[in-house]
Amino acid sequence: MSGLQRLADCGLSVLAGGVTPVIRNGRAGFAGVVTCGSVHVCPCCSTSIRRVRQDELEQVGEFWECQSCGLVMMTLTMRHYRRDPLADLVEKQREAWKRGFGQNAGRAWRDAKKMYGVRGFVRAWEVTHGENGWHAHYHVLLFLARPLATGQVQELQHLAFEIWAAALVKAGARMPIEISEKDGKPVAVKIDAPDRGESGKLARYLMKGQDGKSRWGIAQELTRQDIKQGQGGHRTPFEIARAATVQDADPIEVRLWQEFVQAAVGIRALYWSNGLRALLKEMGFELDDRADGTVAADEASAGTPLARIPASTWYRYIARHPGRPLALLHAAEEGGAAAVRALIETWGLTWGLDIQEPDVFEAGTLPTADEVFQSLERETLAARMKVWRDEFDRQDRERRANRIVRQAPGDWDARKEAQAAADAARKSDGPETFLSLLHRRRREALATATS
Repeated sequence: MSGLQRLADCGLSVLAGGVTPVIRNGRAGFAGVVTCGSVHVCPCCSTSIRRVRQDELEQVGEFWECQSCGLVMMTLTMRHYRRDPLADLVEKQREAWKRGFGQNAGRAWRDAKKMYGVRGFVRAWEVTHGENGWHAHYHVLLFLARPLATGQVQELQHLAFEIWAAALVKAGARMPIEISEKDGKPVAVKIDAPDRGESGKLARYLMKGQDGKSRWGIAQELTRQDIKQGQGGHRTPFEIARAATVQDADPIEVRLWQEFVQAAVGIRALYWSNGLRALLKEMGFELDDRADGTVAADEASAGTPLARIPASTWYRYIARHPGRPLALLHAAEEGGAAAVRALIETWGLTWGLDIQEPDVFEAGTLPTADEVFQSLERETLAARMKVWRDEFDRQDRERRANRIVRQAPGDWDARKEAQAAADAARKSDGPETFLSLLHRRRREALATATS
């Protein structure tokens, strides 16, 4: 439905050898399978990546607070209607960011950064869908040299609105609204500043309720779009995906999901401003430099191995049967290796033959995702080199055969017969027999031409 091959292969295609169900902290996964690393469109990889990024942002927030610095979150929205394609909104949103706060920002924002001590930012992209169509917006975590007073927060919010509104108009978008006439709340630009010391964490403050129950921190607001639920009639992309995959789904839901996939692929989930990561490192905080794809692969393969499923068994009896991979994960989480064995035996498979005991490694010796990918790349390269060598040898033999045939005198029939013999030899004989046969055909052609 998504039209992405890597998404279709995620969690199903084998990297090399076989698949190993693993479990860590009660959560099961598969080692040895492809992970697509799509943070926006893959519900499995998105959960792993966003959870890691969330934990990191929380630690960054706590560390920044300990340095007596300030932290605020700025939300930037734009006016939209149902008729607006998501790709068009995303392009205007991106262009407005460049003009207002990015690489082409004007003097107003540069002066504001100095005035309020903005040392850097982390920007997250989010989109929902509601009655008025797609609602694309940015959450921007601003790292400040010092905390801001309430009055300064309001001043920064008004200044940011003027910058954002001018940038949107220049990018071809509609003029936004600063304050709602209904409730008097900010619309296009909203800046939230937490109370220092609330819950002991600067990066975790009351932002919004998840399902109206649990507390929602700033790190979750930036990262956990995979488990958020839309509010006020708005739906998240994964809620649209659920509606699109049910039986007898409305075709509109499928088109909405496909429109989101086309627009979202390639957009960074988190964007760090230039110099902020280096600044944190200088201050003594080490960040996770792994790419999203590596994070997804590491999270999927980390844990205690429960079994080893050869590739032939995986493809024939599990991957091609809808529901079986998920059932295998549920069994691993509920009962470990014993439950996995009981489940595969209900499928007519034999433990020890179709599925083996897992390889036993000493602590800390399990191969990492990078090592698996590197090994796969080496094997693939060696296989390609062998194919190339065989093809080069075949072409060389063919060139030599054609040269011998062309040198044979006589009429066209003699040359055609020699060529047919060469083709037959090429399919059935080795290089030495092939050449000897060509020489014999050449001698016969010469004798025919002489007579």
